[in-house]
Amino acid sequence: MARVMICDDDRETAERLIAALRAAGHEAETCRHTMDMLRAAAAGRYDLVALGLDMAGFGRAGAVEAMREIAPRVPLIALHDRPTEIMRDATRDGFAAVLPRSVDAKSFMYAVACALPEEGAATAPARPERRRRTHQPTALKRTVG
Repeated sequence: MARVMICDDDRETAERLIAALRAAGHEAETCRHTMDMLRAAAAGRYDLVALGLDMAGFGRAGAVEAMREIAPRVPLIALHDRPTEIMRDATRDGFAAVLPRSVDAKSFMYAVACALPEEGAATAPARPERRRRTHQPTALKRTVG
């Protein structure tokens, strides 16, 4: 299973998500400061990070940019009180998902499953490419009867 970090200063949200991750068999930890998250990412300790983007302290852009520099292959899930404010930037910032802090466990776990690479995906043989049929319409014949 995956190693996941929840970095959020909302202890209730972090604990709720940690409980869901552990119930699903993942290793999960929480931290309340982005610097702790960045130190752990630099040590290569996590496969996925969920980050509260509206936390006090280290700004959103700075934390995301630093994370991209330190651990560019680690997927990020963004948590925010008002996720629609940042959704248009989500693709540019490379978030695997943007979720409201009030996200239910089922939706969060779905986002986690989508963000993590499939186990064995790198070693699985590639599927043969399907040949695309080219359909050439036949001329319609009019029959007069």
